[in-house]
Amino acid sequence: MLKEQTSHATECRSEDHDKHLCYLTSQGFHLSDADEFKTLINRPKFSCQRCGRHANSNANLCLPEELDIEY
Repeated sequence: MLKEQTSHATECRSEDHDKHLCYLTSQGFHLSDADEFKTLINRPKFSCQRCGRHANSNANLCLPEELDIEY
């Protein structure tokens, strides 16, 4: 199986950057714990203005912006 190489927002200065999707994917979390990763993104309410990823919680993004989505 190929290991996906991704980068993360090194300019993010948040103390919680290790919880952001860009960091988690750069560490292979989406591959090593796919089910848990899916729980972070299965009903996204926020989009990152820096990397474009979508997440359920703004705590998982460097520069979150609320999406105008109703489920």
